[in-house]
Amino acid sequence: MINRFNFVTVVFLNLFSNLVIAASCSDYRIDNSVNAKMLWQDLSVLSSDQMQGRKTQTLGAHFAREYISKRYAEIGVSSFSTASIASTNYKTPFVLEKSLGDIKGVNVVGYLTGSEFPDKYIVISAHYDHLGQKGKKIFNGADDNASGVSAMIAIANALTSKPARHSVIFLATDAEEQGLYGAKAFVKFPPVDLAKIKYNLNLDMLSQGGRRKRLYVSGDGSLKAFKPLVAEAAKEAGLCLRRGHRSSQSGFSGTGRMRWRTASDHAAFNRANIPFLFVGVSDHNTYHTENDTVENIDPDFHTAATETSLNILRKMDAL
Repeated sequence: MINRFNFVTVVFLNLFSNLVIAASCSDYRIDNSVNAKMLWQDLSVLSSDQMQGRKTQTLGAHFAREYISKRYAEIGVSSFSTASIASTNYKTPFVLEKSLGDIKGVNVVGYLTGSEFPDKYIVISAHYDHLGQKGKKIFNGADDNASGVSAMIAIANALTSKPARHSVIFLATDAEEQGLYGAKAFVKFPPVDLAKIKYNLNLDMLSQGGRRKRLYVSGDGSLKAFKPLVAEAAKEAGLCLRRGHRSSQSGFSGTGRMRWRTASDHAAFNRANIPFLFVGVSDHNTYHTENDTVENIDPDFHTAATETSLNILRKMDAL
């Protein structure tokens, strides 16, 4: 039985430990594994007014595709050219037939060849489309999802100096906001044999940590080896990385609970039985509003989130 002194001591130490953990959530550790300056530039350009909110089938979406393609080319990302898909300079158009009308869009797809397993692939996905404009309001989508696309580009750049063992496909999807259609089209018409795709790492909203300054990673139940991977990544992260978006978290709109397993492009890979990890923040008050702008982004949080995502990819690559 614990005596009173020891009990008070234990309570104090537990309270102190909790305070230290809470304090660490606002202190980011940057390890310089990604180019933070270019990361911020890419985020700023993709969420600028020039992109007009990047809505599918608009001029703004065209501008975003051209910018992503330019960045792929500058980095040295290769473009697919196969009989199964029509791709020009990374841009892969798709049409999905729906009862209420066809869904049309353009994914931006490239790859870097793996050093040991060139015929096995990991897909990093991040949707580039957003809500566009409503009257004079521009929905810039800085967090949703210029943050994920810019992180994906930064990861591609990092892999050029330290290649992955597996080949890595960089998939910037279109029409995610309408129903994950870009990811669905990629899975339906993949540029490589679907059986050769080992994993999906989906990046969606990496820069708004909210009051708790937390980043979440979900999907470790899709593969047994992912659970220890996520646990190790959380210990090494330069910010507060939490396993699993809590089921008690409300949906981004504040109306009901978010079904995190189907909340973003990873759902299309999950339905194809491809193990996935989904990295992103929780709900916040600028989601799907005109206030989701670069001015409301914490660049250090975004950099730490991108570096954490790169570390998770490295660990997936090592499996």
